Amino acid sequence: MKRLLPLALVFLSGLTTSLARIGDNVEECVARYGPVVERLPAKIKESDPQSCVFSKSGITIIAEFKAGKAWQHTYRMAGLDQASVSKLLEAEAADGGWSSPIKIGGQEFRSSADGKRIAVTTYGRKLSDVGTLVVAQKSFAEANREGYKTLLDTVSEEVKRRAANQPLKGL
Repeated sequence: MKRLLPLALVFLSGLTTSLARIGDNVEECVARYGPVVERLPAKIKESDPQSCVFSKSGITIIAEFKAGKAWQHTYRMAGLDQASVSKLLEAEAADGGWSSPIKIGGQEFRSSADGKRIAVTTYGRKLSDVGTLVVAQKSFAEANREGYKTLLDTVSEEVKRRAANQPLKGL
């Protein structure tokens, strides 16, 4: 365990110059990470139809695009810790840096100084567990929230419909 942390720090210190950034196009991401290893359907309808998955030196990166530019990155890594998150956020290079984290329900939330990006960190329970860092434009988060709201409204309506169709008990 003590060996893992120094290795991760050495790895990340060399990686900060090669990490993708919000606003990069697919070609720039490929130049930083290497070839796309998988394509996935986009999470939200406002995104381009497919997200790209990359893998570099133990980090999985999922980039979601809008109009050909990355507007959301998910970094997944075993052993994700505060030092790793700091390096990854540094690589995202928000103008003016990032706010101090606000901890809510086991996650850390940050905002870029310009207010245009957010970052959400979820650490594993143990150092060897996989943690995630999601960095997104605020517009992605707002579009994603609308998607969740629509989904919740749909679920709520379905619950009401099913309740209305239940036969009355005891009759």
